[in-house]
Amino acid sequence: MVRRIAIFVLLVLLSINSIAQKVIQMENVNGVYRIACSVNGAKMKMIFDTGASTVSLSETMANFLYDNGYISKEDVLGTSKSQTADGSIHDNVVINIKDIEISGMHLKNVQATVISSQNAPLLLGQTAIQKLGHISLDGDKLIINDYEGDYSDEQIEKMGIEAEKQFNEEHYFSVINILSKIVDYDVLTTSGYYLLIASYAQTKQYEECIKYGKKWERIAKDEEPTDYTASNYFFIATALAMTDREKESIPYMEKAASIDEKLGNPVGSEYTSIAFAYMKDDVNMALKYYKKALKAYFETYKTSEEEINSKGIDNQDIGKCLYLYALALYLKRDITSGDYIVALSAKCNYEESIQYCYRNNISFKTRQSLFE
Repeated sequence: MVRRIAIFVLLVLLSINSIAQKVIQMENVNGVYRIACSVNGAKMKMIFDTGASTVSLSETMANFLYDNGYISKEDVLGTSKSQTADGSIHDNVVINIKDIEISGMHLKNVQATVISSQNAPLLLGQTAIQKLGHISLDGDKLIINDYEGDYSDEQIEKMGIEAEKQFNEEHYFSVINILSKIVDYDVLTTSGYYLLIASYAQTKQYEECIKYGKKWERIAKDEEPTDYTASNYFFIATALAMTDREKESIPYMEKAASIDEKLGNPVGSEYTSIAFAYMKDDVNMALKYYKKALKAYFETYKTSEEEINSKGIDNQDIGKCLYLYALALYLKRDITSGDYIVALSAKCNYEESIQYCYRNNISFKTRQSLFE
C-alpha cells in the first residue's frame, strides 16, 4: 500500500527540444578512433571503444582530475577487479563521473574505472556509449540516431506535473517512464525521488528501487528530513527486505521510524517491519520492536489491550502485528504467552490468527498482561 502523502512536487525536470540525427566527426589515429569530450569540464580525447564495458581512465589522468578539482572523494564508488593479458588480477578504483560532454551532449553520472596503470589508454566504453542511445558508425563518423537534445526548463516542469498526476492515479509504470528520462541529470528533488522510488516499489522492481534510493540518499544526505525523506527510507528498506536482505534493511527502516516519530507521523508499520527483519537472527530484538509497534498502533488507532480483550476490534494492522509477535514468542518456546497473543490477534478479526486458534483449540477469552 502506498504511503499517501500530499504531494506538492517542486520538480526541476527536462523535456525534448527536437528529434534529429547528429553526426560527430572522430579522429582516426592508426585505425583507432578518438573522440573529443570533456570530463566534468576537463577537455580530453578518448578512444571510442564499443568493446570496453566501462569508461576507463589511467591513474595519471585520475590524479590530474582529482588534483584540479574535477573529481572528489565523494565520486569514489568502490573497487573492481580486472585481469590483464598475462593473467594477473588487479584492483581498480570505480568512480562516478557527473558529466561527460560530447559535441554538446551531456551524459550524466557515468561509471568509470581507474586502471591501476600510469599509462593506460583513455577509453570511452559502454557505460557512456549506452547513454548515447541508438548509434551507428560510418568510418570515422559517429552517428547518433533519433537525437533528442537536452531538455528545456519549461518541458521539465510539464514532465514533473504529469509524473505527479500519473502517480496520484496509481499509474506507476507511466511515472517511471517519465522520470527515468531525466533522473541522471541530477535535477530531481527529494519529493521527485519519492515518486520514482515508490513507483518502482509498487511495480515490484525492487533492484531499481534500491538503486535510485541509494542514489537519492547520497544526494540528500545533508537535507533537513521531511515526510518524503522518511518515505524514501521506508521504500528502500522494503525493497531490501523483499530481496532477502533483511539485515541491510534494518538501518533504513530505523531512519524512517526515527524521522516519522519526530514529525509526529504513525510509526507502527516501520517498527513491525524492523521486528520482522530481526526474526531470523535475533528473536529478542524482534520481540522488543513488536512491543514498540503495538504501542504505536494503539496510540494511532486510539485503542488498548483492554478494549481488544473485552470486546474485540476490527483492525488488520494490529491483528497482523500481534500474530507476528505470537510467532516470535513461539520461536522462544513461550507457548503460554504465544497462545494469549494469537488469541488477542484473533479478537482483531485477523483471519490467520482465527484459523490458528481453531486448529489448536485456543480460547479467545484468556487474560494476561501484554507488556509484562
